[in-house]
Amino acid sequence: MHRRDFLFGGSTAVAALSLGGLSGCTTAPSQSHVFSKYSQVQPIGSPITPIHSSLDRVTRSVVGLRPFRKPGPRLEATTMGNKYLVHNYGHGGGGVSLSWGVAEISAGLIRQQGAPDVGVLGSGVIGLSTALELQRSGVNVTIYAKDFPPYTTSNIAGAMWHPVTLFEQDQVSPQTMSMLHLAAQIAFKRFITYANDMRYGVTWIRQHSLSNKPMDTSQAYIGSDALYPGLVRNQSSQNAMFGMPYYDAYYTLMIDPDIYLRALVSDFRSAGGTMVEQNFESPDDIAKLPQSSIVNCMGLGAGKVFNDESIIPARGQLSFLLPQSNIDYGYAMMHPNHGLLYSFPRKTGVLIGGSVGKGDWNTRVDESEVQRMVNGHAMLANLANT
Repeated sequence: MHRRDFLFGGSTAVAALSLGGLSGCTTAPSQSHVFSKYSQVQPIGSPITPIHSSLDRVTRSVVGLRPFRKPGPRLEATTMGNKYLVHNYGHGGGGVSLSWGVAEISAGLIRQQGAPDVGVLGSGVIGLSTALELQRSGVNVTIYAKDFPPYTTSNIAGAMWHPVTLFEQDQVSPQTMSMLHLAAQIAFKRFITYANDMRYGVTWIRQHSLSNKPMDTSQAYIGSDALYPGLVRNQSSQNAMFGMPYYDAYYTLMIDPDIYLRALVSDFRSAGGTMVEQNFESPDDIAKLPQSSIVNCMGLGAGKVFNDESIIPARGQLSFLLPQSNIDYGYAMMHPNHGLLYSFPRKTGVLIGGSVGKGDWNTRVDESEVQRMVNGHAMLANLANT
């Protein structure tokens, strides 16, 4: 498996982040608009078809290292020598979900400089989205990266639209929370324009968060509950899914990164963008770039480069089962006997997962984890059949 391993350096001095110019992007689409245009899923609460989970149906297993930053993502402007530098990294498990939002905010900071040519560091979903956003405003963009899709961390994302694993609650600032809510609102509004377009691999699903005890509803979901059409929270039912008595449920978008990133690369190149393979070893390498304005979208690699000790890997392991065309739902839970389990449907296969190993740099597939997840999801499928 390929992993981004960039080594950069530079000043950590920061400039204040102003979001005032983006206020016009915060309106969430109405539920009626969403469903009149795109709905192809069953009503929440409709019967489910169990997934077929067994080792002989596993097509592949992968490991990805999410770039988790304890205070939350870093999105701010600074300078490094004669370069104007915008940091846009550390999105944890919410990189795909937040991508268009943080891209618009970071591109707005770059546009304030008026530079006609911009360099973007990193070719994952954050880098590609930021590059496309800059292109749309007439900027010439070059992406510099060691690895390109399909060899990026973003290709290994679960990528259901719901920003999660973003920060440690006791370390995140009110300013970062405001940025995350705004970024989620912008991103969701953009993503629904791709829904059910098979070129981008984005489809509607119904999602269930399950629990064996009452769920905390004191805080809204990132971006506000209005971004989760059909949302019901902390519902209680004797016939709840998989025997879990409490659940949240809502409609959301499932993004297949392998399809989606291919489309973004095609869009970027079609608009005249350039992609350069380059492995940066020191701040001097960045200083040699011809562009005076740079956006740092390196993800996990940015931690060592910019001396950000708060960013760590959040290891995730996924397996994929043969596809089932009749699965239109996803679920996630902490099962008392089988640990964390989640599953999402894609056209290319049914994704099963259940790991968030913070601080774990191991990129090898753990076969015992494959077995645990296959057995756990098979157990849930058996419950659904009873």
